[in-house]
Amino acid sequence: MFKGLLKFVTLFILFVTAAGAASFVTLTYIIGNEKSVVVPDLVGRDVIYVLETLSTMELNTKVKGSEFSPRIPRNRVIFQDPEPGTRMKRGRDVRIVFSKGPQLVAMPSLKHLALAEAKIQLTEMGLEFGVTSALFHPGVEKGAVIAHVPSPGALVTRGDKVDLLLSNGKKPKAIMMADLTTNPLDMALERIESMGLKVGTITSTPSKKAERNSVLDQSPKPGFKVTQGQIVDITINRAPRPDSEATGTGATGSRLFTWRTDEGFLKKRVKIQLVGDRHTDTILDREALPGEELWVLVPTFERTTLFLYENGHLKETRFFD
Repeated sequence: MFKGLLKFVTLFILFVTAAGAASFVTLTYIIGNEKSVVVPDLVGRDVIYVLETLSTMELNTKVKGSEFSPRIPRNRVIFQDPEPGTRMKRGRDVRIVFSKGPQLVAMPSLKHLALAEAKIQLTEMGLEFGVTSALFHPGVEKGAVIAHVPSPGALVTRGDKVDLLLSNGKKPKAIMMADLTTNPLDMALERIESMGLKVGTITSTPSKKAERNSVLDQSPKPGFKVTQGQIVDITINRAPRPDSEATGTGATGSRLFTWRTDEGFLKKRVKIQLVGDRHTDTILDREALPGEELWVLVPTFERTTLFLYENGHLKETRFFD
């Protein structure tokens, strides 16, 4: 009987002790939690929100400074320490960096600058290209800047786009296109150049109604208004090249022709056309890298005139006897 009572008392004491320890731990955790808070996300928030929020949470606002920011408006948070989600005791400091807004700079004048110079200057300022357009202007060299938006002196920020208006130079004088039909090929080429025009594509087709190697058709047509530098395509009276000659049969030899393309950044379409007494052939038509040297064998079936074009513009004429 006595042993059973002793056992009961011992168990009761252990239960009370355990319950007391659990209560102490729970109370300590609750009190500890009441003294700590979770730091909120303040990035992008304005000054008033930050002060009110941290004051309510019994945290101190510590302003470390301010910095320029192209994305976050003025007087809003761009940095905080500790990071959002950090648990900290009440009464501690939360360090804040506020935004000064985007850094503004004055737009420089790009007027009369060549396009390449304007691009370098804009890139150095961190500005981007917007719309580029062009028109004829007698007082500004071809390819140079006439005007731009934003205008000189305007305040801009990094990443802003700048629209450029470029000059095409003086407006070419319009003239009446001459009638080249029935002219021999050499005379037609001389007339095209004397008018300040450029020779375009020369094609051939047979006709019994006209002299051999004479012009059968042209574009632009006679009487149309043209401007200096415009391309003129012509069709001459000549039979197509026989298949036997296309495969090399009957050739008396060949000559080496070399050409180096203009320097630059973009590829160029190079076309080489041969015009002989009996036929017209294209022996090269492909893209070439800037500054690339091209080697072409010119077959010598007859007297031949070589025409070389870059991006549709005649760059070289060579006569082979």
